[in-house]
Amino acid sequence: MISLRIASLVFLSLFFIGCANEQNEPQNQQLPEGETTQEFAPAAPQVNIGTPAPDFTMNDIDGKPFTLSSLKGKVVMIDFWATWCPPCIRSIPEAKNIWNTFKKKDFILLGVSLDKDLDTWKNYVKEQQMSWIQVADGNFWDNKAAILYGIGSIPSVWILDQEGNVALKDVNPLSESDAIRAKITELLNKK
Repeated sequence: MISLRIASLVFLSLFFIGCANEQNEPQNQQLPEGETTQEFAPAAPQVNIGTPAPDFTMNDIDGKPFTLSSLKGKVVMIDFWATWCPPCIRSIPEAKNIWNTFKKKDFILLGVSLDKDLDTWKNYVKEQQMSWIQVADGNFWDNKAAILYGIGSIPSVWILDQEGNVALKDVNPLSESDAIRAKITELLNKK
């Protein structure tokens, strides 16, 4: 009976909190032959609040290169997510609300997908009318930005200030949306 309760708690925590890289595989996406899980590749540098955000270039949904540093001067919310992650999917309405609240200000929402199947990702973004910038490289947990930021589970939201420094890091939009909104508001009100 106790082991059933523990198993239930573990399942619920994964379902409601986030998709961890060492425990969840994408559905309908193929792993390399012989692999059953994708191992996490930790980031070399530690990314801290107040330090410059690691820069990266990745293709957007139209296949054009997009570079994070091109957003300097704006408050940026980076949302690490994937179509195969149930908590990520549940966080999309909040991302839409945040985007609609702040998009007319100096604010940009940048979705970074860890999807392997880029066609599935592109179709999902279009179907869900996710009108903010979306990028992906198709490398699953080896996504270039995910490695730079040390992403260990998704969804994971990061807020960058106008100078490109990390202002809030690795927060879950399902449980910390108030903190995300407060930080964006604080930064937009800074002059």
